Amino acid sequence: MLWLIGMSQSSIAAVLLKRRKQVAGIVDRSPYAKRSEMTDAERQAAINELLAVRLGEDGKTVDGGILDRVPMKIIPLRRAQRRKGSS
Repeated sequence: MLWLIGMSQSSIAAVLLKRRKQVAGIVDRSPYAKRSEMTDAERQAAINELLAVRLGEDGKTVDGGILDRVPMKIIPLRRAQRRKGSS
């Protein structure tokens, strides 16, 4: 989710108290690894889809509420985060 929002691997690692390589491994195996190839609208739609499954059958969040204070709006990617050739 944090990757789709637009956070860097280093920032996610700091938030989760993990090494950047651990985060990179998770991101690389995710269906959203090629975030730079997605439009902003596609990224927001993917976030909305993940939010829809975030609540369990009991109505509680499956992540224990860790993402409750994270704004669920995308951060536009900086030039360095974009795929080469896209603007």
